[in-house]
Amino acid sequence: MPKAKKLKSGSWNVMVFSHMENGKRKYVSITAPSKTEAELKAAEFKSGKHRRTIRDYSVEDCIRGYLAAKEGVLSPSTLREYQRMLDDDFNGLLSKKVLRLTSEDLQTYVSFLSAKLSAKTVRNRYGLVRASISFYYPDIVFRVTLPAKTVRRPVSPSDDMVSRLIAEANPRLKPCIALAMCGMRRGEIAALKYEDIKDGCAHIHADMVQGVNGKWIYKELPKTEGSDRILKLPAAVLEIIGTGSGFIVQLNPNSIGQAFGRLAKRLGYDISLHGLRHFYASTGVALSIPDLYMADMGGWSRAGNAPVMKSVYQNNILSLSDYYADRMNSHLDEIIKKEGVK
Repeated sequence: MPKAKKLKSGSWNVMVFSHMENGKRKYVSITAPSKTEAELKAAEFKSGKHRRTIRDYSVEDCIRGYLAAKEGVLSPSTLREYQRMLDDDFNGLLSKKVLRLTSEDLQTYVSFLSAKLSAKTVRNRYGLVRASISFYYPDIVFRVTLPAKTVRRPVSPSDDMVSRLIAEANPRLKPCIALAMCGMRRGEIAALKYEDIKDGCAHIHADMVQGVNGKWIYKELPKTEGSDRILKLPAAVLEIIGTGSGFIVQLNPNSIGQAFGRLAKRLGYDISLHGLRHFYASTGVALSIPDLYMADMGGWSRAGNAPVMKSVYQNNILSLSDYYADRMNSHLDEIIKKEGVK
C-alpha cells in the first residue's frame, strides 16, 4: 500500500491505482487531515469499497480493450483465436458489468463451457476472460474452480509405421513427413525454403501462421525460445526434398495436417502429424541422446526443465553436437530406406 505524503497545506495525500483506461493506468487521489486517516481511506479503496466510483466496463468491453492493447505483442494466430472466441456463446457473460460480477457468475460460465468443451479449451476461454478483467481491474479477485487437466499420453508411432507412412505418401506429402520425422513442426515445414538448406543442414527460422483475416503469414521465429535453430538432416531426407527454389512444400499447415490424417486413417494408424515430433523425441531417448542436445535439435525450450546454468552458461561441444546429430540421422536414414525412397 502506498504511503501518505504530507502536502504544503498540512493535509496528507495518497495516490492509489484505480483501473486501466485506454491502456493507461488511472489513479485516485485520496486526501485526509491526518496520515493515518489518509492511509485508512486508501486501504478501504483498495479493498473494494470504491467500486461504484470508477467506470464500470462490461466483460465484452474489457476483452475488446485487452485485445486492442495487446495487438502489437500477441502472435497473429493467438489474436485470431481470441477474436474468434468472441463470436462464441458466452451464456450472457459478455454483457455483465465487471463491478457487479461475482465468482458465481464466472463459475456458472465455466460450468456451461465444461458441459460441451474439453478441459484445455475451457481453461483457454476462461483465461482470456480473466486476463481481460485483470487488465482493467487488477485488484478484483474471483474464486473459480476450473476443470481438471486431462492427462493424455502422446502417441508415438513405431519405426515400421513411419517407414510405411513415408512409402505410401504422395509426392506433395512425402517431404512433409520426412521433415516432421526430424522433429519439425508443421508451421516450420510450410515455411521452410530451399535457400534455408545449406551443407546438409536446415536453418529453421520461420513459421507459417494464420492471421486475423484467416490468411497464412510467413513469420520469423523468436530467437530467444530455441525454435530458431540449425538442424542437420539425414541424407535420405535431403534426397526426398531434392533441390529447387522457394518453398519446399506447397501446402499450408492445415492442409499438411489434413493430408497426413487421411493417409494415417487409410493405413489404420491413429496418429497425427505432431505424433512424428513425439516419435523424434522418443527416438532420441532410445538412442540415449542427452536432453540438452535433443532440446537444441528439436527446438524445445530448455527453460522449463533445465537450470539456468544449462540454459545460459553451458554451451554444447560442437563435436558432440555433430556426433548426436549423426547418430539420430543414421537411424532415420534406416527407417526411410526400409521401404525405399520413391
